[in-house]
Amino acid sequence: MPKHPNDYTSRGWQVACATLLVLTVISFIPPITVGGVKLRRASIVSDLIDHDTPAEQGSTELAELPELDVKEFEVDLIEVAQKVAETTATASPMGEATSASWEGIFDEQPSGGDMGSDNLQIPALDSIPLADFSDILPADSLIIPIEEFFAGDNASERSPMSQLYEKLLAGKSSVRVAFMGDSFVEGDILTADLRELLQDSFHGLGVGYAPVASPFTGFRQTIKTQSKGWTPYNIMQLKNVPEPYSNDFFVSGWIAQASEGASTRWDMTERRRHLQECRRARVLFISREESVVAIKLNDGEERTFSFDGDEVVRQIVIEEPSIHSLEMRVVRGAAGFTAIGAEFDDTQGVSVDNLSIRSNNGQAMFRSNPSVNAQINTMRPYDLVVLQYGLNIMQAERTNYSLYAEQVEKMIRYVRSCFPGAAVLVMGVSDRSQKDENGITPMRSAVDLSRWQRTAAENCGAAFWNTYEAMQRKGGMTAFVNNNWAGKDYTHINYAGGREVARQLYYAILQGVQNYSREWRARVERQKPIIAEPLEGIEPMNIDSLATQKPLHEELTQSITDTLNLASE
Repeated sequence: MPKHPNDYTSRGWQVACATLLVLTVISFIPPITVGGVKLRRASIVSDLIDHDTPAEQGSTELAELPELDVKEFEVDLIEVAQKVAETTATASPMGEATSASWEGIFDEQPSGGDMGSDNLQIPALDSIPLADFSDILPADSLIIPIEEFFAGDNASERSPMSQLYEKLLAGKSSVRVAFMGDSFVEGDILTADLRELLQDSFHGLGVGYAPVASPFTGFRQTIKTQSKGWTPYNIMQLKNVPEPYSNDFFVSGWIAQASEGASTRWDMTERRRHLQECRRARVLFISREESVVAIKLNDGEERTFSFDGDEVVRQIVIEEPSIHSLEMRVVRGAAGFTAIGAEFDDTQGVSVDNLSIRSNNGQAMFRSNPSVNAQINTMRPYDLVVLQYGLNIMQAERTNYSLYAEQVEKMIRYVRSCFPGAAVLVMGVSDRSQKDENGITPMRSAVDLSRWQRTAAENCGAAFWNTYEAMQRKGGMTAFVNNNWAGKDYTHINYAGGREVARQLYYAILQGVQNYSREWRARVERQKPIIAEPLEGIEPMNIDSLATQKPLHEELTQSITDTLNLASE
């Protein structure tokens, strides 16, 4: 039978065979690196053939990939300390030129962040709260504890977290937490649930810090932000920030340049407990020219505040029984006006600020202005700074992160300079998986990076919490993705995953408070006098009379002499 003129079956088989041949040949092409990035190999025989050479199989680090760029974020910590000292010595956080309040000028410094003396004064035993969270905490074996290290060899030194635990136990003043991180916690992921849990146990209201304007405000569920008339800048793009705004950054990483009439409205939400209202709000900014700022509270009364031109950080503080919404507007003086952010909290209890910066490995804090940090810290001191970084420098084949560990040590010292008195807690890098020719595989380098971060914390006498191990307790990143707790990139958790990690960190903090409470009470018990009251019938010794008495050996000598003389007679 003759072939049909339109029958292309044979040609189709020829094309299929040719395609298969080409793919087979491509499978044997060695890995290619472009621009420092190793391209994934296209292989249809990867299940049959191991493409790696013996050298590649034994290699644990890619020499051609730099660990990170430190020159771009160079910082002189001595200069930072000097600038902070000078700023703090001349700062007037409650002064008329610096601060204004809804009711008038401040009479006294508001509470929050005062860590007190390093020397613990032992109080009466009955005044020490006995913390018992046994109804909340799981078994100790299920908790990833916070590890604490000492700055020197002196074993009698107080632990890094001790003063924070004391404030949480006392419960009489506000406790401020700065959570500095990357895209892993962007949009208040993890911190929203950590805040909620801490406020459940230690009181507090409000969402904490919120930027005035940024492209990502819509992503955040815990506060609604509507802004207009602003040009926002990110610290990661510092080269694109014009003067003088490039020198205005707080560690939050976001500022906004005003135009005339620029405004922002914040509305509290019900996405978490304790967020529907707050009792204190602050607006932080710099006004280089004479300016007038209007504040509208709860869609009701609007008041205006006038400021002279200056380089200092300004604040307007509103304290009311119930704050549901707040709006600020630059009425006059937009030139040189830099909006830093706002915060919403309570006069007591715990406040947690989410200070996340996308694509940041932590070094971006070195681009912030130490003077700005110090001024804000005098207004609203922090008690704890959490450093959550590492995802942006982790590489699958790298095991040595010594250079990054050195930078983490600098971060700790930088934080301690800008926020003296705050405890520093380093969070180890989170778990992560990657897609390759073998499917989804864990990035074992997370273990190595976490180990280097722990070493940095130990070298600086800071605290450390192992995020990787906490996620492993929940099955690791693969389980997070399967449970819809993380994205399909196998890198970023979502709000559901943030709740799981936050609860683990919350347990660790509660365990720390509980253990410290017991150790504190035991210390007081040990220092009690053995005999509380003098014994009956025994007169107390008169110390002043001792000076007039002969030494004991002279009295014995005289007694023996008198006895011998009597015997000779």
